Amino acid sequence: MDDLITAPRRRSVVSSRVGASIAVVLSIGALALAVVAFMSTVRDDSVHPGRLVQSRLTNQYTGEAVLFPLDDFYVGRDSDFHIRALYVYPPGYYGHDRGCKVVWDNTATMDTEKGRVGPGLYLEPCGGSHFDRDGLLVSGPADRGLDSFATLPAVDGVVVDTRRLICGFDYIPPTPGPATATVRAATAAVEALTETPEPSATPVEGTPAPRTCERVSPNSKR
Repeated sequence: MDDLITAPRRRSVVSSRVGASIAVVLSIGALALAVVAFMSTVRDDSVHPGRLVQSRLTNQYTGEAVLFPLDDFYVGRDSDFHIRALYVYPPGYYGHDRGCKVVWDNTATMDTEKGRVGPGLYLEPCGGSHFDRDGLLVSGPADRGLDSFATLPAVDGVVVDTRRLICGFDYIPPTPGPATATVRAATAAVEALTETPEPSATPVEGTPAPRTCERVSPNSKR
């Protein structure tokens, strides 16, 4: 008789424990979902260090500059036939504040006081800046040349190191008129004849190291 009375009580206790366990599991699941939802709203403002990008372009490549849109750079030949990796965002207001990107035009040329530049120019469509194959500023409102990434030789092609962005060269305005340039050239020739040449040596101490610049999009997918 006692067993018949206690059996329902046992089933009631077991049911209560199962119900409590299910409630605990559901509570933990709800808490985990809340944490995930909260973390998805947190913006990561840390600067991403970049990565090593395999370009698959060897030193024998002679074609047009190639865009790597995921890492924001072009790879192409400079005026000395070296492979260079140039940042797509030009320096200055239009590139760094408005986010305009340069585009490569393989046939573009420009007549300047230094002579004709091209064919082949990087064009910035918002402000109208022009840059040559070396990334040097030819004309426009930008305050320096294009920033760049270091390149490393590899068996399967040049590797681009996007972990550090190197500032472009400062803009050097054209030299004065022909008369002044002729006088300077003549002075330099006289000095070269009168001075005793010094023996060549290693690079001069105190040469400034390339400056590091900030990226335009610190939260880009890298």
